[in-house]
Amino acid sequence: MKLYYTSVFIIALAISFASCKKASTNSLVIGKWHETKLRLYEVDSSKTIYDTTYLAPFTNLDYVQFTSNGTCYFSADHYFYPNYWGYPTAPQAIPQSIDTIAYNNAGNGKYIIFTPNQPVNFSGFVMTDTAFVTGNTMRIQFINYGISKTSGYESITDSYYERSTP
Repeated sequence: MKLYYTSVFIIALAISFASCKKASTNSLVIGKWHETKLRLYEVDSSKTIYDTTYLAPFTNLDYVQFTSNGTCYFSADHYFYPNYWGYPTAPQAIPQSIDTIAYNNAGNGKYIIFTPNQPVNFSGFVMTDTAFVTGNTMRIQFINYGISKTSGYESITDSYYERSTP
């Protein structure tokens, strides 16, 4: 009988450790984060061009929310443009837009963001989204490498967020 209780205790302990570990793998990112800054720029071979930083207008509709099931929601209410000829010089207000995306934990406060069941990309453009979490701040970096990662051209968006809820 003592062996039975010991076995039950060990199994229950193993299950609780496994469930705690699984629940905590994304704990750094889970919650709602409000956008505080946006930087748009391009890198052409070795130089940065069209560097544009926005500190406003960010509202309570500019956020990203990560859930424990591997889903995140991006909400925005403005279009932002690079400092480039032909583009508007100020952000353009739009109705709230919410996109549903997925993410995976890559370790050390880094999360890969992707569109699940994304169709084949026939255009040849290579794009990546990565979230970097440090305490109550996060930077999400979107890179469009142009036709390939070896083209020497990158269009980069860095979005900065602060945690608003755990």
